[in-house]
Amino acid sequence: MAESNIEQNGDISKNNAGETISLKGGTHEEDTNSLEAGYTNSRMMELTPLCDSVETSDANNSWKMPVDIFSAKKQQDYKNCRKRVRSYYKAQNKLITAYEDISLEVEVDIPTEVHPHVNLKKAAFFSKITLLINFLLLVAKAVASALSGSISIISSLMDSCLDLVSGSIMWWATRAVKNRDPYNYPQGRTKLEPVAIIILSVFMWLCSVQLIREAIEKIIGLSDMSSSLPDIDAPTFAIAGSTVVIKLILFLVCRKINSPIVQALAQDHRNDVMSNFVAIVFGYLGSRNFNEIVHKYEFAYLDPIGAILISLYIMYNWSKTGWKQMKLLTGHTARPSFLSQLTWICFNHHPLIQHIDTVRAFHFGSNFLVEVDIILPGDLPLREAHDIGESLQHRLESVPEVERAFVHLDYEFTHKPHSEHKIV
Repeated sequence: MAESNIEQNGDISKNNAGETISLKGGTHEEDTNSLEAGYTNSRMMELTPLCDSVETSDANNSWKMPVDIFSAKKQQDYKNCRKRVRSYYKAQNKLITAYEDISLEVEVDIPTEVHPHVNLKKAAFFSKITLLINFLLLVAKAVASALSGSISIISSLMDSCLDLVSGSIMWWATRAVKNRDPYNYPQGRTKLEPVAIIILSVFMWLCSVQLIREAIEKIIGLSDMSSSLPDIDAPTFAIAGSTVVIKLILFLVCRKINSPIVQALAQDHRNDVMSNFVAIVFGYLGSRNFNEIVHKYEFAYLDPIGAILISLYIMYNWSKTGWKQMKLLTGHTARPSFLSQLTWICFNHHPLIQHIDTVRAFHFGSNFLVEVDIILPGDLPLREAHDIGESLQHRLESVPEVERAFVHLDYEFTHKPHSEHKIV
């Protein structure tokens, strides 16, 4: 988790009347307002994931930070700018739009766990569909491999076998996450999703290495004429072609579902589209059928080369996927825009919040764990302070990406945030 001083990450202040002065983040090009003498500064040592604003009983919202000061900084005409400038303005406009959406929804209660529940149901559904389709394609490709003898087609068959294994792992992980065990796993088993994907990526990588070894042996066999050429006929084309179409449809559908498991399935379907297309092209170019047309034996090497390309493609994609999931398991910090939105929500939660001491968010599996330290008046009754903190916690946990939120109440901000916890 990155730690930075207020000059780098934000400038938050309220005057004695409770009026908001400024909030600036790293994504804004310039300060929205300068602090004037007599105003109390908020001390922000750490930032974290985005959040949702909280409902307050105060009918007068003049203490809240006006979103207009940010809306005025939206850039509309930047298409003629350089690429990096366009990227900057695009990210800035996206963050300002998030602030505007939060401001509009400030009085709207978002049901907790609605999105995770829907995503789990969709993940379970697509896992079952993928498992069934992969089994049917496995049988079809086994027939095609037996008919052709092409190592490119055999590599596609191996990919289908891996798909069957991956579908089984994803279905098991989804089922385990959905069936809660509050006694043995009090905070749920959502970390099983990235764990399952990491296991799958390692399995895919090892199988691809084995296929590369076999393809190299095939090249050696072709060089000394000890290996026969594959036979790619119409049934083989039909089976491989139908696989491309079916997998393409599944990819287009799964990519729209916001779930780590379904996204992993979507990537697997995309890999299948590429691998089967390469298997068809390189398998035919290296086949006996094509050799009889061009009468050039050198094309026979394209069949094992296609198998090597498919394996390298699978290894590359699943290595990236596995590395990404490892970052989620090891507590990687949230993206800056998410932290800025979280800060905005906390700041506009209640007029009695004097300072925001710490805002921290990091991955707790696929979702985020949020920690917030807010400063309240020292003489505030315990009941009222508790209600402010609890309502902020509920609002943060209503954000789909937040799995747990912890709100710490304090009366001073002169201490270092790290002094409150053990350093690990």
